[in-house]
Amino acid sequence: MKNFIDIQPVLFPKKEMYLMEHTRDGRSRRIGKISENKRYKRSLDNMHLMEYLTFVNGVAQVAPYNGRTDFEPVAFTDRNRHDGKNQIVHFFQDDYKFLNRVWRNLDATTMTLSKFDCLFAPDFSMWRDLPSEQPNRNNVYRNRFVTAYWQHCGYNVIPVASWGGIDTLSYCFDGLPTHSVVAVSCTGNRKSTSDFGYWCYALQRMEEKLSPTQIIIYGAEMDVSGIHTPLKFIPDYITTHFRKNGKK
Repeated sequence: MKNFIDIQPVLFPKKEMYLMEHTRDGRSRRIGKISENKRYKRSLDNMHLMEYLTFVNGVAQVAPYNGRTDFEPVAFTDRNRHDGKNQIVHFFQDDYKFLNRVWRNLDATTMTLSKFDCLFAPDFSMWRDLPSEQPNRNNVYRNRFVTAYWQHCGYNVIPVASWGGIDTLSYCFDGLPTHSVVAVSCTGNRKSTSDFGYWCYALQRMEEKLSPTQIIIYGAEMDVSGIHTPLKFIPDYITTHFRKNGKK
């Protein structure tokens, strides 16, 4: 006869287990049924979820992903219009479009993404030339936290790397896995030759540190020098909806 540990993964898949919590009187309930006010207070900084993650130097550690990557991309803001089959949700959008949902209401938002076959990690913005590095460090922390939590819940998640100025290259890859598929964004980085040159340099630094198995680039296809990892391009919104029709 199998013990409880043996049968638990079959009876309670990870995507369902994380939805439950236990009250003091021993009853189980879905996290989604907790009052909105209480859920907001608990999940403001998501400290109640930290016990499920592994931290090194204060940053959650992300597991590698090396599964299929041929999903249809769906923007987070369009997620309710799709059934999620053979689709991947991406967050290559302005932060205000997903920050409240993904970070400040992580429990409830995680439930709504369970229908998708894969997710990109949230692409919280990194800035250049800030008077303080704390906002960038905060967003590295948020990116790794959400990515690791979704992986803990049983989701397929492709890690996403981003960076700000040259100073951020010393910590912007912390917590990301080696020998994994990694995604990056290239929108807004070709406004000038110097911007694109710096983006290519940072990509080379990422390759040296992480040795990725594939790099997925959200943006129009282009020549990227100095990179030896296989590249896969996902056309961004502007390219898909305007440039393909001959508009600039």
